[in-house]
Amino acid sequence: MGKKVKVVLDSNVWVSIFMNKTLGREFSRIFDMEDVEVYISEAILKEISRVLVYPKIEQLLEESGVSIEEIIQKIIEKSNVIKPKIKLNVIQEDPEDNKILECAKESEVDSIVSGDKHLLELREYDDMKIITPRQFIEELKK
Repeated sequence: MGKKVKVVLDSNVWVSIFMNKTLGREFSRIFDMEDVEVYISEAILKEISRVLVYPKIEQLLEESGVSIEEIIQKIIEKSNVIKPKIKLNVIQEDPEDNKILECAKESEVDSIVSGDKHLLELREYDDMKIITPRQFIEELKK
C-alpha cells in the first residue's frame, strides 16, 4: 500500500463491526494492518457507549457473550483517541454528525467511513473522502 491511510470510523460503523460477523472479520484484518491508522474522539466513544445500551443491541450483545466494556476497550486499543479542539457546524440537519467531521479534521485523515446519510451526502469534506464501509474495504484491496 505504501503510505499510511488515516481514517475515522463513524459510531454506526463501530457498532456494525461488533454486530455483523462478516464486517467484523473484514475490519479485524484492517485493524491488524500497519499502514492503517484509526482515529476516534472522546465524543464518538460516548456516542458508541450510549448506543450499545439500547435494549435491542444490549440483548444481542448479551446473547453473543460480549460486554460493552470489552467493546469500548477493543475500540480504544485499535484507535488513536483524540480530543478535537475545533467545533464545526457543517451538518445542520443532524448536528451530532459534526463530531465525526471534527475528529476527522483534527486528525487530518484521508477518509471518513460512515453509513450515515447526512455524512455520505457530503461525499467529501476538506479533502477527506466520506465513504461506506464496503467502499473502504474495496479501496484497501487496490
